[in-house]
Amino acid sequence: MNPYKKMLRHMKTYQAIIILSTLIGTTNLLGQSQYDVVVSSSFTPSIKDAQEKIMKAAVFVDTTNIETKVEYNIEDLVYTFEYRPEPIKAPKVGKDQITRLYRNYVKAGFGWMEPYVEFSHSNLRSKNYAYGLNVKHHSFFGKLKSFGPASFSQSNIDMYGQMFLNNYIINANVDYQHHFVHSYGYNTDSLKKIFGISDIYFPKAKEIARHYQTAHANVSAMSNYGTRSNKLTQIYSLDYDFLFDNFSSYEHQLQAKSTLFQKINIARLDMAKLGGNMDVNYYHNKWALQDIKKDRWLFNLRPNLQFAYHNFSFRIGFDLAMRLQDSAKFAIYPNIEALLNVVPNILTFYVGVDGGMKHYSYLESMRLNPFLSDYLDLGFVNQHIRLYAGTKTNLSHSLFFGAGASLSLNDDMPFFFNDTSSRFLLNDTAVNLYNTFLLVKSQSIHTNAHLNLTYTYKNIFNIALSFEYNLYSTDSIKKAWYKPLFISSLEANYNLKDKFLFSFDFYIHSGAYYPSMQADASIKSEVMKSVFDFNIGCEYRWNKRLSFFLDLNNFAAQRNYFYYNYPSERINFLLGVKYIFGGELTN
Repeated sequence: MNPYKKMLRHMKTYQAIIILSTLIGTTNLLGQSQYDVVVSSSFTPSIKDAQEKIMKAAVFVDTTNIETKVEYNIEDLVYTFEYRPEPIKAPKVGKDQITRLYRNYVKAGFGWMEPYVEFSHSNLRSKNYAYGLNVKHHSFFGKLKSFGPASFSQSNIDMYGQMFLNNYIINANVDYQHHFVHSYGYNTDSLKKIFGISDIYFPKAKEIARHYQTAHANVSAMSNYGTRSNKLTQIYSLDYDFLFDNFSSYEHQLQAKSTLFQKINIARLDMAKLGGNMDVNYYHNKWALQDIKKDRWLFNLRPNLQFAYHNFSFRIGFDLAMRLQDSAKFAIYPNIEALLNVVPNILTFYVGVDGGMKHYSYLESMRLNPFLSDYLDLGFVNQHIRLYAGTKTNLSHSLFFGAGASLSLNDDMPFFFNDTSSRFLLNDTAVNLYNTFLLVKSQSIHTNAHLNLTYTYKNIFNIALSFEYNLYSTDSIKKAWYKPLFISSLEANYNLKDKFLFSFDFYIHSGAYYPSMQADASIKSEVMKSVFDFNIGCEYRWNKRLSFFLDLNNFAAQRNYFYYNYPSERINFLLGVKYIFGGELTN
């Protein structure tokens, strides 16, 4: 038999046996109702690396590449805009912020033998004119222990007016003042102890009284074209001053001034203007007891060019001065200044050189020291040159700082000196009181340094602090008499809810010298006691028009001396009331 066929027959036989066995097994399985499999082992079935296999991404191999043809159709869209205006909300209008003005102001107070009264009147708002009047009187009838009669009074009346035209502002002013003092600068106790003088030899109050009556008048015109105008800037003024004393001596002063500036265009410069000042001054003095009359003239011409380039500003010019006093004297001085705005309106430095000629008058001397003799040797100060530099800094909108220094060389600088003439001897004695002052002159090199700091917080608090240093080197006199070396001051104000107003200020100066007269007629320089003047004030506003005030002066009770043997009151106060009325009409 063919082996192949034999093998095929056996395979068919095996196939039939397998099919039959399968059928029998299936029949037995279906016939059973329960089948249990018991495995006696601790084996736990698991699939190795199951998590790794689950996380594997399935890979499909696509053997068919289907290309899809896509067609794009672009359709132009037309956008339609529709504007719907929203209604404007009406603004909230509050109360009128314009401060109400009043026509009249009255202030009256009284201290220890010290009355004070003041009245002011002015017009209300006007675009065409302004006028006003102020009247004031302050006096003291008390005494200072161990010194001569020390009463004083000061009265003045001041009237002013303004007219506002299209291109000019016209100003006018007239005032009258009466100053009354006593030359009380002598210690009666010391004179009694040293010289054995009795009270009958001391002068009466009327014998040491000094009266000064002054009058002033001014008229001026100032152009008002606006800051952007290129027209000529113009200022013209005419001033007149008159002084008459109880010795029948008098002084006339007449001054005419003009200022002209014209803006000019210069390539590459941010600003440029050319102009200057021209002054004419006339002084006439008569000393009645000496029967002396003197006339003096002073002419000044100060042309200059001012310009700015980026952060730099410059002024270049000179001062031509000519004086007429017994003989004519002509001088020319530089007038140059450079300014650097490191940060505009915030940090500025400046440096300059100038000089000039100035007249010191009887009126100016009286305002500095009213205890004057019956004759003063007046004249001119010739400032040959002055070098100066400084800085101005606005640290914030509320904080300002400034500092500077200067060095100047001066001829004929005046200083007050106690009068030693024999006409001021006590009655029937050989004792001189040295209680009046005259002027002495000297060449002087003046060194000055100063700084000031100002802080303002809204309308609630402000404070101003300043320091100043002055050194005078003299040649024809021993010391710069009565000139303090250091001066410092502070002013502070606090507004508590517009109901209570508090003020505080102090003034300190030290390093001044006075001439001490020795028995052998020699003069010894002595250091004056430092001045400490502290003052406080408080005002209570009852309402917007009525308020009450209390001023306490020299509350540290110091015996301050500004001139030799001229002490101040130790402490004084002023209690009073303020009232305003005649206000604008309100709807």
